[in-house]
Amino acid sequence: MKFQVKNSALQEVLQTAITAVPNKSTLPILNNFSLRLEGNTLEICATDLNLGVRTKLEVQGERDGEAVINARKFSDIFKALDSSIETISVDVQDYLAKIKWSERGQASIRSFDADEFPPLPEVEGTTLSFAPSELAFLVEKTAFAVSNDSTRQNLNGIFLEAVDGTVSMVATDGHRMGRASIEQEGTTLPKGIIIQSKILQQVLRIAKSNAAIEVCANDTFIIFNTGATQIISKLYEGPYPNYRAVIPQNFERTVQANTAELQSKVRSILPMATDMSHRIRFQMDGNVMELSATDPDVGGECRDAMAITHSGEGSFSIGLNGQYLAEILKMCNSEELVIKMNNPIGACVIEPVCEDLRYSFLLMPLRLTE
Repeated sequence: MKFQVKNSALQEVLQTAITAVPNKSTLPILNNFSLRLEGNTLEICATDLNLGVRTKLEVQGERDGEAVINARKFSDIFKALDSSIETISVDVQDYLAKIKWSERGQASIRSFDADEFPPLPEVEGTTLSFAPSELAFLVEKTAFAVSNDSTRQNLNGIFLEAVDGTVSMVATDGHRMGRASIEQEGTTLPKGIIIQSKILQQVLRIAKSNAAIEVCANDTFIIFNTGATQIISKLYEGPYPNYRAVIPQNFERTVQANTAELQSKVRSILPMATDMSHRIRFQMDGNVMELSATDPDVGGECRDAMAITHSGEGSFSIGLNGQYLAEILKMCNSEELVIKMNNPIGACVIEPVCEDLRYSFLLMPLRLTE
């Protein structure tokens, strides 16, 4: 295999591919890139058996072939080169890769048999298509709530489903939930799949703003096509919890508030909340809501109040995790929002006040101590 390539172009695709190279692996072959040259197209693959990346690059091909080369050494050679170096030559023969970038500038690195590298899975199944902005919207409103509890792996990802022309993503860790949807006629994925959050973030990093992201999934794998790059990932095993069962259908009390003002009030109270629970007390009395927090360990308290539109009988108190709430408020892109409640221990639903409601959040309360 022999080719010439632009240094900057090769560095860009190597940075994408190396995300699939494991930091530590019991299978040494996974520490490598698989390179395959056919004509003027160089294909670079990497995998840790859970995540795979296949990316293609136009080069000036001289001799077709395949090789497996240590990923970090190969990538670091090009990363260390001066930016003034434009073109690089790579020549692989007899399990030795020779890299040359100037009259005297050169390096060599051992290569391995291409047949030893595990092939990336082929994926056939349900297909979807997203504009990058659509996928970014769905991920932004849900990824924050993904659980990091290793004993509940089905909550470690984002749930994707498509029913009756609506594509939805949901994530929850049992304390909070984010839901978002877009309309997409003809797409069906009624059982849903659970996607690793970090994979979606990776797809968005490499996606071009003007190119659609094509998605194909079966029961085990999902593949994202973003132009010249494919990202293949194992899905988490389900089933995903019945998230609809925990969302109240009716509410006895609602609070409508200015989003920016509530954000400001929560930020000012949060420093006095305890480090463990971050609990803030919300006391509704008429159309006034008082926010307060106390920390017995330091013997301090903090309180503030704001005007709201309150619907419900009598005064009412509820405790919420101020840190979680602050995160949710940042994602409410509307001038006003509404918080829907039933009782001090029941789930709260938080929604933006807007004509096209495409996302909402759920937050479980914290018990108050008098």
